[in-house]
Amino acid sequence: MLIKPMTDAQLVDAYGVKYQQIYPAGGDYLADWGVGRAVVKPLGCTGAHQHLENELFLITSGDGEMVIGPERSPIAAGQYVLIPAGEEHQLRNASSEQALEFLSVYWPPRLGALGL
Repeated sequence: MLIKPMTDAQLVDAYGVKYQQIYPAGGDYLADWGVGRAVVKPLGCTGAHQHLENELFLITSGDGEMVIGPERSPIAAGQYVLIPAGEEHQLRNASSEQALEFLSVYWPPRLGALGL
């Protein structure tokens, strides 16, 4: 069993937000997939980016706007979004008072398509 903290002390600057690599803890080069925790400050956003992995954002608190390519959609705690590999994406915090927090799960397409 491995139990680790998820507090602000574990957050570092990454992707334009505060981020904690949860698995693999030694760096994302150690496994084909991974999980991270991100905190987007009020009115902040992730940097627009794309990568070779599929990604799932699971919103755990707050609300914002998800941008994938030309598409935009509101998103809030209790929802998730699937992001196809290679698609430019950005998550924006809509609140001027509350942080938006989410878990990011990512994996290469060969380990599972988005539509399963």
